Amino acid sequence: MYFVTDFADLGLLLPLVALVALSLAVVGRKGQAVVWLLTVTGTFGMMLVLKVLAFLTLGADEVPACLLCLSNPSGHTAAGSVVYGGLLVLLGERLASRRSLALLAGAGFGLLFGISRVTLGVHSVADVLVGGAVGLIGALALAWLAGLRRSEAPATGLVLVAAVALFGVLAFHGNRLGAEEALRAILAELRPA
Repeated sequence: MYFVTDFADLGLLLPLVALVALSLAVVGRKGQAVVWLLTVTGTFGMMLVLKVLAFLTLGADEVPACLLCLSNPSGHTAAGSVVYGGLLVLLGERLASRRSLALLAGAGFGLLFGISRVTLGVHSVADVLVGGAVGLIGALALAWLAGLRRSEAPATGLVLVAAVALFGVLAFHGNRLGAEEALRAILAELRPA
């Protein structure tokens, strides 16, 4: 399951997000690059806020107390949903409506990464449901802000974006940032005794 969950680690996703934004700008889709960066960083920021609140109010145990208890919203689930769901929204603009793609891809990736996190025993079902909901909202926001699909637009630029994204995934898979541990350490120092 680590193989699957590593696709949603910030060690892979942060450089991937930057590469996708850069490639969108290079192919003349600067507006989409801005929307991409805003929605992805907004989703990551929302998860940071939720994790801080969970730590301060719930204690955010490392291992969930029970499968249905909320203890620590899943950042992997949210991040994987918004990044991969959002990428499909941008790349699949000729195939279907962006909202449909966001809904299906965001939910599908949320399910995939959520199952991996529960199976690994690092999150409860409630944790991944919260993370999945935040990621899905991010993917839907991206679809909405990106506007109507551009079926008349040439696909050549999107092929380059897809190739760069694939390169990023392959190059950075297995890189683990350890953001959760760092956040816990910082919050433990700030938490009143």
